[in-house]
Amino acid sequence: MESSTQKPYYKPIGSILFVLLIVNSHLSFSQNTNDAFYVQFLDKDTSYIPEEILSKKALNRRNKYQISLNSTDYPVKKEYLSILNQLDSVNVRYSLKWSNGAVIESSKSFVMSLDSLPFITEIKYVGTFNPNSKRESIEFHQPILKLKVSSMETVRLNEEDYEKSYQQNKQIGVLHLHNKGFNGNNISVAVFDAGFKNITKIPGFLRHQANEKLRYGYDLVNLDNSLSDFDTHGTACASALGAYDRGKFIGSGPLAKLTLFKTENGKSEYPIEELNWCKAAEIADSLGVDIITSSLGYNQFDDQNLNYTHSQLDGNTSYISIGAKTAVSKGIIVLNSAGNQGNSKWQKIGFPADVEEVLTVGAINKNGSPAHFSSRGNNANQSIKPDVVALGVGATVASPSGFYYQGNGTSFSTPIVAGGVACLLQAFPQLSPKEINDLIRQTADNNTTPDSVIGYGVARFDIAFEYQNYLDKKTVRPHVFYSNPKEVVIFSGAAESMDLLYYVNRKFLGFWKYRKKVSSKKGITPSTVHYIKNSLNIKVKFYDKEGSSLKVK
Repeated sequence: MESSTQKPYYKPIGSILFVLLIVNSHLSFSQNTNDAFYVQFLDKDTSYIPEEILSKKALNRRNKYQISLNSTDYPVKKEYLSILNQLDSVNVRYSLKWSNGAVIESSKSFVMSLDSLPFITEIKYVGTFNPNSKRESIEFHQPILKLKVSSMETVRLNEEDYEKSYQQNKQIGVLHLHNKGFNGNNISVAVFDAGFKNITKIPGFLRHQANEKLRYGYDLVNLDNSLSDFDTHGTACASALGAYDRGKFIGSGPLAKLTLFKTENGKSEYPIEELNWCKAAEIADSLGVDIITSSLGYNQFDDQNLNYTHSQLDGNTSYISIGAKTAVSKGIIVLNSAGNQGNSKWQKIGFPADVEEVLTVGAINKNGSPAHFSSRGNNANQSIKPDVVALGVGATVASPSGFYYQGNGTSFSTPIVAGGVACLLQAFPQLSPKEINDLIRQTADNNTTPDSVIGYGVARFDIAFEYQNYLDKKTVRPHVFYSNPKEVVIFSGAAESMDLLYYVNRKFLGFWKYRKKVSSKKGITPSTVHYIKNSLNIKVKFYDKEGSSLKVK
C-alpha cells in the first residue's frame, strides 16, 4: 500500500498512543511473515551533537571538502521507532536517516493499518527478508594476525611480483602509481557485496590483517556481524582491488584499508537489497570511508510489479540511486559496476549505475574491445554511461580456497578501477569526488569521443597522475608523456586554442628521409589530453591559433 499524501502532524503523545491502541486492536497476536516494507516519516528532530552521529574521520572529510551537515544527517526520531516496535506485528529492521524512514517487518494485511499513524506519510512493499536473522548489534570487527613477514612493498616491483594480476593492472596504468609509492595507503574503501567467504584465510589478505587493513562492517541481510561464511562474490571483488600476495597476485590498490558490508541477498531479488545498500552507505559515511565500491545493480525483481523501466534511469528514482547520490554529497567517491546485461533484453545499465555523480565501470577484454555482456548506457538524462572501462573478460581474482582464477563481469572491472582511484586519491588528497571523477574521465583513452558502450574509455591512472601534476604546475606549454613505445599522450597547453599536426618519419627506398602526415586536429580545447596510438616513430609539432610553432617542453 502506498500513500504519498502529507498528513497533518499532531504532537501530543496521548493522541499517538490512542492510535497505537486502535492499530494493535486490528491484530492482537504476532503473525509469522517474511514481508518487508519501507515507511517514510514526516519529520525529524533538529537538535543533535555531530560527534555523536559521525566519527572524527567522517567530520574531517566533511571539513576537508567544506561540506556542511544538513537534515539528512539528523537521526530518525527514536520516538517513532519505539512506537512501531511496540506493535505486536511489526519489527523495525533498521532506520534510514538520509531518507528519514525505516525498513520494517510486518504482513501485507496488517501494514495497511499503519496508515492511521500520523507520523507515517508513505508505506511501500520492498520484498522479503530472512526470518532467521540473528539481529546482532553492529560490532566493527578487525581481524588481527601476527606474521613474521608482513611488509607490503609496491615500489620497484616487476612483472613476476604481480604475476597473475600484472596485465589488468598494467592496462589501467596503475603500476606507474605503485612505483611512485601511491598504493592506496591510508585510504579507506568500503566494499558492498553478497558475502566474503574465507577472506580472512586466503593468502591475499593475510598481510592486511597483520597491518590492520581489513575490517568487518555489517551484514544487512542477516543483521549480524558474520560476513565470511556465505557468498564468494565479495571475496573475488575485494581481491581485484586489495589483495597482496607477492609473486602471485597484487591488487590495484593493495594498501587501502577495506571495510566489508554484505548488502545483497543472493537467494532473492527485491528492493530491500537497495535499502540494505543505503543503510550500509550511511554506516560507511559515519565511519569516515573515502570510497565505496559496489559490484551490484538492480532493475528487475522476483515480484515483477516492482520492476524498473529504462525511463527511470535518471539517477533520482530508485532507492539505491538516491542513496548513492547522497553518499557522494557527503564527500565519498562511489564506484558501481555497469552490469552484465549488454546482450540481454534489458541491455542497459542498472541502478545505481545511472547516477551521474557515480563512477560507473564497464568491461573490456585484454585487447581493449568492449565485452559483449557489458551493460550499455546512457542514463535517461543522456549523461555518459558507463564512465570508464577496465578488464572484465578474463580478469584474475581470488577464490575462497586461496587460488586465483579468471572470471568475467563488470563486477571485476569495477574494483580494479576502485583500487586505482584509491591510489589517485592518496596522491591528490585535496581533490573532491567530482574532481577525481572528472580527472579520470578526462584522461581515459576515449575522452574526446565518449559513447554509450565504453564511455570515456579505458581508465588510465598513469595519465591521470601525470596530467594532474601538469595542471598543478600551471604550465602554459604543451607536454608530451610517452607511456609506452606505441603510444604518445599529449597534454595541451593553456592557449585559447591550438592546432595539432603529427606525422611519422619514413625513408623512401631506404635512403631519402621524408615525413608522412598521420593526422591533424584543429581548435583543440586547452587543458585536455590527446592520445596518438599505434605509431612507433612519431614526431609531434604544435601550432597555436595564429600558426606560430610552439615548443614542446
